[in-house]
Amino acid sequence: MTYSRLPVSARLALCAAALLAAAAAQRTAPPPPAAAPQTPIPAVNTAVPATLGFVHRGGWFNFWQRYAPADIGRPDLQNPALLRRSPVGGTLYLSLRQVLQLALTSDLDIANAAYNQLLAKPDYFRTLAGGTARGVAGETISSALFSGAIGASGSGGSGGGGSSAGSVTGGGSGVHGGNGGYDPSLNFVFTDEHSRTPLNNPILFGTSEQLLNQDFGQVSFGQGFTTGTGYSISGSSFRQYQNSDQLFLNPQVTSDISIGVQQQLLNGGRRSVNRAPIVMGENSLAYADAAFKMEVTNVVAQAATQYWTLAAANRQLEISRVALERAQQTLDDTQVLVQAGKVPAANLVTAASGVSAANQALLQARTAFQIAGSKLKLFLSKQWSPTVITARVVNADQLPAPVAANLPVVSRLVGRAVTYSPQLAEDRINVTNNDLTVKIRKNALLPTLAVFASYTSSGVSGLGVNCSVPTFPCPAGDLLAPLPGGFGTSLGKIFSYAAPDYGFGFQLNIPVWNRLNRADEATAELQDAQSRVTLQKDQNVVTEQVNEDRITLEGDVAQLKAAQTSAHQFEQALENAQQLYRLGKNTINDVIVAEVAVIAAQKSVVTAQQNYAIAQVNLERDSGTLLHDYHIVLAAPMTPTGIGSLK
Repeated sequence: MTYSRLPVSARLALCAAALLAAAAAQRTAPPPPAAAPQTPIPAVNTAVPATLGFVHRGGWFNFWQRYAPADIGRPDLQNPALLRRSPVGGTLYLSLRQVLQLALTSDLDIANAAYNQLLAKPDYFRTLAGGTARGVAGETISSALFSGAIGASGSGGSGGGGSSAGSVTGGGSGVHGGNGGYDPSLNFVFTDEHSRTPLNNPILFGTSEQLLNQDFGQVSFGQGFTTGTGYSISGSSFRQYQNSDQLFLNPQVTSDISIGVQQQLLNGGRRSVNRAPIVMGENSLAYADAAFKMEVTNVVAQAATQYWTLAAANRQLEISRVALERAQQTLDDTQVLVQAGKVPAANLVTAASGVSAANQALLQARTAFQIAGSKLKLFLSKQWSPTVITARVVNADQLPAPVAANLPVVSRLVGRAVTYSPQLAEDRINVTNNDLTVKIRKNALLPTLAVFASYTSSGVSGLGVNCSVPTFPCPAGDLLAPLPGGFGTSLGKIFSYAAPDYGFGFQLNIPVWNRLNRADEATAELQDAQSRVTLQKDQNVVTEQVNEDRITLEGDVAQLKAAQTSAHQFEQALENAQQLYRLGKNTINDVIVAEVAVIAAQKSVVTAQQNYAIAQVNLERDSGTLLHDYHIVLAAPMTPTGIGSLK
């Protein structure tokens, strides 16, 4: 007899048998997972460099490396070895711990957060050099910080006399000024000039064409400090030769050394205010740490939630397989009873429809399981290769059961959440940054008063005219051998202090209306108050969320217990209905109704278990215990001092 001539019940039976055989072929029981020791899991993403070595590069023996690029390199976007070694279409049996290890290693959201964390370090080094902190993503750096002069953390003023022959107002290094702020700066200048110029009075100059050779060299060194102090030291030498016999020194060498010092007294004169950008840079490090912790916590929570979703989908798939087997058994029992004349033949149609419904439910459960696995793979891989696309992920851990230890006291959870919440840590840093901005803006309300002093010593030497008679210009017949002199002699005269130039002074700048600084200071105070409101608001949200999570967890525990009790009762009712049906004392509708009730009750148990597992994850995330409970260890904070503040 061909397949097309078989009765409907027989065809459904063959289809059910084929589905069960295919399910049995796929359902290879995973080996029992080995009891791995709960060693810490480092939160290290392989797509990100572990350290930034360039910030410590360039000692005195490899000084030139200070001018080399960072050479950080491109990110490693290869999938982990476990996925690369897996064959196309292979099956991966993963425990929750393995999933979290892969997620921490490969998740690209964690990689982005790690790069943001590393970006805080160059920003901090900018502040050490005298720059203003730019902040990291999400951090609050008040706009009032950039809208006007802020003493030493701005562009600064001029220092005491530089190389300008001792001029008190000459250009030296200012605090935070042109010589690199808090980083010392060394500058060199050298020029060599040759010229030929026709002259219109050869009697006066002794020649009709002037030949001029000039050389100039200068070296200067300057630096500013957080005390509002700046200094500069410069030395220069100038050599000039002309083809004239009317000069007393030819060639002539002029050298000088100049020292200038400047000190801010009012605006920009407080070390605590000048250090504020550095403290903000330290806060950026702490903020980046908190943001990274928050991202890791969120990704771990999402990966764990998806893992339990996969476990629930797998359990639903198992229930659908058992339901199909049970429906097939009912169809087989009905065929036997019909052949024995104990039930009418119409029962075959009813039993066959039950098999058909079970087939559809199995297909839907398999689709849901595959989708859950596909979503979980998003946390495990850096790129979707054919191996990742075709891999079949199966959970090795079963859905957890409630235990008393998982229901801690609310007050303890709230206290821990308020203390360790990354969100609240970020808010506290923003409050601190706004406090620093207020201090800076209050200092900027003061007039600018700077005192400065300079000292310059000069020396002039050269090849001198030596004449036998006290007459100048010396007659040609009375010229003797020239008097020696040059660069060395000019330097010697510098330290003889024969030609000193010194002075001191002050510069006072009083803004008459001071409206710009007053407006910026008021803005800083308003933003500071607003950040405190935000902190309290977020603290209330965290507290309420933890309390809500605790209530949800308690409700899910009660729902799970009720669903387990109901499922046990329906299973007993189904067993009784099947026994009575085999004895011919019950109808097939009673059996099918009992089967449907059992399936619904078992799926309700799985849903309650899934809800409980996810509620547990949410509570651990919101109360700040998630990483600790999963033994995940973050790297040491980039700044050991925590949140910086001004004393």
